[in-house]
Amino acid sequence: MRRFIVLIASFFALYRYRYRIVNYILGQPAIRRYFIQLSMKVPFIRERFVSRAFH
Repeated sequence: MRRFIVLIASFFALYRYRYRIVNYILGQPAIRRYFIQLSMKVPFIRERFVSRAFH
């Protein structure tokens, strides 16, 4: 039962602070660069980025 309560509290904390966590993770230059390279491999995202960047 105690493990279940800890699990629920963890999910609640992750949900509540999700934007802070993402901002902290993407604040690291190497991780941000990897995420951008990974997202540019997706055609839909790449097309939208290029159309907005050079419009």
